[in-house]
Amino acid sequence: MVVSEKVALAIRGQSRPQVSTFVAGCAERMVQIFTGLREGDPARNDDLDLVVQLMTDLWDSQIPARAFRKHAASLEGFQELEPSEEPATKTAEIFSFYSVLVLRYAALYRAGAGAEEALRCAHSCLTAMGQLDQNLPTADFFSQEADSQVRSAPWPALDESGSQALSQLRETDRVAGRERLAAVRRVILR
Repeated sequence: MVVSEKVALAIRGQSRPQVSTFVAGCAERMVQIFTGLREGDPARNDDLDLVVQLMTDLWDSQIPARAFRKHAASLEGFQELEPSEEPATKTAEIFSFYSVLVLRYAALYRAGAGAEEALRCAHSCLTAMGQLDQNLPTADFFSQEADSQVRSAPWPALDESGSQALSQLRETDRVAGRERLAAVRRVILR
């Protein structure tokens, strides 16, 4: 799934605080899949805590890059990103993997990586939603994700603390995340 040219140009041409808003939004739309599918597993409580803290940090422009390097390193230890002889075949495994991957790319971008990590973040969201569409006959999550990536470009700068635009963007992304989690759960229950 290819990131639109408009989004790619925006990622390469906007300020770091603006692209930080973009990756935070991507992560916000995917994080609830991970937390919703992994809640209730006591072995994952520390992972859930880390993901919740990462989401808080992604929306805070004052968090230093070293904190995101630590987050990224922690995410690399998640079972979803560990190499395996067997490919993930269960719906929960697949979409948890994509959620963690998006979070990792967002953390890497905030840790100081370049535009390529932000593009990978966007690409992972699109790929996950394309796969979700394949599992639900009337779903349109891929188009919704593509629209979400484009709709707010240019993105408000993350350092605009208290910005109404940022609050609205985050809430819109949270709603999208809840809808995605509900759809993934429908696929699991089929």
